[in-house]
Amino acid sequence: MAVRQHGRETGPDTFLERLRQAPMVDTALAVMYAPLAPLTQRIHLHRRRSRRHRPQDVLLPRGFTAEVVATGFNAPVHCCFDDQGNCYVIECGHKIEAKPRILRVDTDTGESETFFELPQERWIMTGAVTGACWHEGNLYLMNTDTLSRITPDGRLEDVVTGLPGRGDHQSNYPVAGPDGKLYFGQGTYTNTGVVGADNYAYEWLPRFPEGHDVPGADIVLAGHNYEMPDVLGNPMRKVKTGAFVPFGTETQPGQLIPGNVKCNGSVLRCNPDGTDLELVAWGLRNPYGIAFSPDGRLFATEHGIDERNNRHIIGDLEDFYEIFDGGWYGWPDFASGIRLDDPRWGTGGRGREPVLAEHPDPDPPKPFANFPQHSGPNGVDFCRDPAFGFEGGAFVALFGDLTPVTARLKAPSGFKVVRVNMATQEVFDFAVNRIDGPASRLPHAGMERPSHCQFGPDGALYVVDFGEISIAPEKGGVRVWEGTGTLWRISRSEDPPGDKPPAPKRVPSYAIKAALAGSAAAVLVVLSIRKLLGSSHK
Repeated sequence: MAVRQHGRETGPDTFLERLRQAPMVDTALAVMYAPLAPLTQRIHLHRRRSRRHRPQDVLLPRGFTAEVVATGFNAPVHCCFDDQGNCYVIECGHKIEAKPRILRVDTDTGESETFFELPQERWIMTGAVTGACWHEGNLYLMNTDTLSRITPDGRLEDVVTGLPGRGDHQSNYPVAGPDGKLYFGQGTYTNTGVVGADNYAYEWLPRFPEGHDVPGADIVLAGHNYEMPDVLGNPMRKVKTGAFVPFGTETQPGQLIPGNVKCNGSVLRCNPDGTDLELVAWGLRNPYGIAFSPDGRLFATEHGIDERNNRHIIGDLEDFYEIFDGGWYGWPDFASGIRLDDPRWGTGGRGREPVLAEHPDPDPPKPFANFPQHSGPNGVDFCRDPAFGFEGGAFVALFGDLTPVTARLKAPSGFKVVRVNMATQEVFDFAVNRIDGPASRLPHAGMERPSHCQFGPDGALYVVDFGEISIAPEKGGVRVWEGTGTLWRISRSEDPPGDKPPAPKRVPSYAIKAALAGSAAAVLVVLSIRKLLGSSHK
């Protein structure tokens, strides 16, 4: 009999559970990709196409309407507004052949012009420009591991450098706090603290082989090491790697790892000129989007643990945390406030024993709210306009899963905008596609991958849609289609507002696709056997 465990249904003999115990796609991909890397890195394919939009395919509560402001962007990840109400869309340069840039968009006409283009030498193709904010007349831009400002005369000045953002996750977009300081999240180098073969598949490991996670304070290790293919040498042999050290480095029980303010899995703050960099909180995995609520509290979205690497759990939910000064939130030994070796995670996963001998907080804070597994909560903003409705509520863009690279799901997760009721801590759909899932994979022309939500000076909610993603074997990972990014606007109409949109149709499209692929493979095997048998009788 199946049991309910932390938001998921499990059963020891289910096909899906057995499938999840199979070798992970990213590790297998890394082993195959490593010998071919010198050749594949020479391949540059510009994936570009146009995209259909049908705002009616975006379901909203009664009293709201959606429209396309502008489209044709290359991997847009974020937007912000200046003091005059101008909109700036940030293209990230991640997994795409188009250089990162900032476009100034006329939200009345949809016309855009390049405001700033990142210099070629500053483009880290395994990283990403994650967003920007206007503060005191300057545009502050986060690029992979560097916080810079663009002055009114167009100069690029670095204010914080050397952040640990060249791994799986980058330094995330900045926001201005009520104290006048700049706040931003810093993601982790790895999935759960251990550099593995999966990080080769993510491309950064061969370029930055000394990269690893850095804690926010001194920690003592338990000394666990994990065996994996030597993707930096001979993938046919094995090496062992511990937590918070470079690939192929073993750790010992009681080993001390020094902390640093520039640490992974953290929320940091500094003065606008970069001075007085401070650690606000750490022990998070990837605090991607941060925002201050109308009452001055700080919140962050967090991406949960992927089903990859020699150390992971299955079924981790995505989180929405209130961030407290000095807090430690549990990563890499806790997820959603629960220890990885807790029975509530079921029997799946690997390497779930603690890698820390001592925990800074044995009972770390629990999430304020949760989002579905692998839904990808990215940017967040709070509504401050009673005319829009849901005043004080948080609106979160759910980017969507990356099956099969990070998980194995039967149906799409994410690909929509949700709102968090701050009084009840409940999460409700706000903007969903007519058929649940991305437009490129299903018969609708709604949203593809919402990456950020931002309320504009006109009171409308602007949604940055990242665009289409596909698997790219020539690079060992994913690539983004140029020209498929979009800026949507959601506004109030004259009708009385409702609470929720109509329910979308839900289709187990991933399971159907996997079944069709399996059937096709089976047919090929049968035909091959018949051909061999036929040849043997001649």
